[in-house]
Amino acid sequence: MRYYSGKSVYEAALERIRFIFDEFPEVVVAISGGKDSTVCYHLALEVARERGRLPLKVMFIDQESEYPFTIDQIRKDMGNPEVEPIWLQVPFVLGNVSLENPWFNCWGEGEEWLRDKEPNSIHENTFGTDRFYKLFDNVFREMFRGQKVARIGGVRYT
Repeated sequence: MRYYSGKSVYEAALERIRFIFDEFPEVVVAISGGKDSTVCYHLALEVARERGRLPLKVMFIDQESEYPFTIDQIRKDMGNPEVEPIWLQVPFVLGNVSLENPWFNCWGEGEEWLRDKEPNSIHENTFGTDRFYKLFDNVFREMFRGQKVARIGGVRYT
């Protein structure tokens, strides 16, 4: 069912993000370097400027085996002076399609990495889990102890 509000998608998105900034003392945008999260990043940055809430906290969980152009985009976003980067390059595991090894060790301790770690990233996993999806909750639990925090992320559903 469709509801028409007389607003453009852009206007409606800004209205929703303004609500988030008004309701939450802490707002973090999770980015992947893809189109959807990049749009959310830019919209949130626009509202953060408007609301005097800079720097905007931006989080990226680096899976080590990222495309070079993705890392170029992340470096650009994290290098923005209006951003407080939360770039995680910590050891964790991902499910792997290999029959030989069901796990891919991202940033494995003592292993050779696919690329060097960034100087402005978090390198030590102090978050109590080595599983990708659990990292999100654990990072927020540790970094924002007891604070009311909103997470914004762009995910495409097909």
